[in-house]
Amino acid sequence: MRKSLAFLIVSVLLSISFGSFLYLVPLSVDFPEELYESTGTRSFLVKYFTLFEDEFQKGIVFSGWIFSPSDQATATVEVKLEGEKEQHSFSVEAKRKGFYLVIPPHLLVFPKDLKVFIGKYEVGG
Repeated sequence: MRKSLAFLIVSVLLSISFGSFLYLVPLSVDFPEELYESTGTRSFLVKYFTLFEDEFQKGIVFSGWIFSPSDQATATVEVKLEGEKEQHSFSVEAKRKGFYLVIPPHLLVFPKDLKVFIGKYEVGG
């Protein structure tokens, strides 16, 4: 048990140190609007800011909304990371709040050389 735990810890630390680490987690905190940059349209807006950046990886916080006056309670938004030799995809759930489907704040940590797309909009570049 201890050997497998030690192996897991070493593997995670090596992944982080070499920049091939992907991490996406929802956050339960609201950040001031002044921190965010935004992109999108009046019907789909993505807000984001860079939390940290080093020579190998980058961390961004993003959120947003989709204007949807229908009764749809939730929607799935695709988060894609693309590079020359790799591609990753995650799904984030947006939940109804009035006329909008709100994408709650998420932290995304990824290798610095990847491009990030939320829906069809590139963020964090």
